[in-house]
Amino acid sequence: MKSYAENPFHYKQLITRINEEADFSGYLNAQGYQLLKKSNGSQEFKKEDQRIVLQVKRHPITYFNRNDSLDKGRFFSFVHRRSGNFYEAIKSGLAAIKQSYPMAGETVQKSRKTFRTLEERYNIDLLTKPGYLTEGRHLNMATLRSEAFKGRIFNAYHINDDQGRIANVALPKYGTDGHIKNYTLYNRPYRDRKDGTIKKFRLFLNERYEYLFVSNPEVKADKVVCVESGFDALAYHELHGFPKAFYISMSGHIDDRKLEQFFQWNTLVGGAAALPIHLAFDHDVEGMRYDLMVLKGCINQRSERVGMELHWKRPKMQLTLNHHSGSLAEMERDADIINTRIANGPEGMDRVIDKAICFRDKVVWNLDLDRILQFPGASRDYWKTAIGTLSECFTKGTIKMDKSPTRKDWNDQLISKKKVCLSASASVLHKTEEQGKKRKRNRYAR
Repeated sequence: MKSYAENPFHYKQLITRINEEADFSGYLNAQGYQLLKKSNGSQEFKKEDQRIVLQVKRHPITYFNRNDSLDKGRFFSFVHRRSGNFYEAIKSGLAAIKQSYPMAGETVQKSRKTFRTLEERYNIDLLTKPGYLTEGRHLNMATLRSEAFKGRIFNAYHINDDQGRIANVALPKYGTDGHIKNYTLYNRPYRDRKDGTIKKFRLFLNERYEYLFVSNPEVKADKVVCVESGFDALAYHELHGFPKAFYISMSGHIDDRKLEQFFQWNTLVGGAAALPIHLAFDHDVEGMRYDLMVLKGCINQRSERVGMELHWKRPKMQLTLNHHSGSLAEMERDADIINTRIANGPEGMDRVIDKAICFRDKVVWNLDLDRILQFPGASRDYWKTAIGTLSECFTKGTIKMDKSPTRKDWNDQLISKKKVCLSASASVLHKTEEQGKKRKRNRYAR
């Protein structure tokens, strides 16, 4: 790698390519930034004290940080400010667009200080210290050793941690070739030495965020369970008594690259037969949006009659059904089916979910996800009916809704169940002790 001074034009070309080809919003999601709001021309993300606003109508996309007037520019500027030096930023930028440095074999211009990538800073080892999983996530060792997950979860130690004192948990992200492409590291929240605040610990070891955490594909599965977090997959497996399922974790964010991986895995595991897909995402606005994104992909792959489009403006999703035949009678029939199911659905559903509208060239259905969630006692039934209707109409019922019964996600459901069991056990023990004391007092009284 020549220095910038030796070949400035070459580096300018690389930076231009990085800025033009990078998926800025996908990169932010992969780095743990949360989408706060989205408008027609901008997207705003948050992570710790950063408020990153993307101006998505510009090409290349530009950004600025609401909390730092100097933090602004294009994608490479964003990466450069967060890299060890200019050359590390070039490598990270190229990795983000899935390219390697094109001048391999040339002498590397050494800097005064050696900077390591995150992959070089952590050693991956077999899972021998599962404390974060068993204590923090309340998972049983039997779950970790089950056929679905044995050997698919690891520990990660910082290279300076010679004694292995801080055992992080590493969830691998696999390609469909069976090779690990990335890891996400997890551990308990920690106190930041700089400002004293409590922060979550989560690290992606490289920018190849499109790969997914999956269970053992060699298990003969009878369904595919799609979740947000790998911990939700483990909790679901434990709560359902270790079913013959194949689990796919989207790692809290879905885009076209991840959906492509999802369908490749689905084909690899299910073969020619389309296995039922159980949507087990979180029961919140984002989880419902993910339901619709996977459903859209399935309809567009499996339905011979319609294609679906989604238009998202938080918290509202507009579904557009484009019928290949162009038959108005067919469109009216499908709109009537949807509206009849709403009218005959759980009590109050027709007052919460709008009717589908049939136009001359399409069927449009507007869903206010936030309004549905305002009815906690019935929202799951409303949503199950809505998704089930679309699945039955356009995927022959192969898409199933599988939300956690009472909690936001499956890991919370597992933790809640174990706390209830622990509380009940404590109550029984206390009652037994009180009865023993009472019998003892009665003996002395006689």
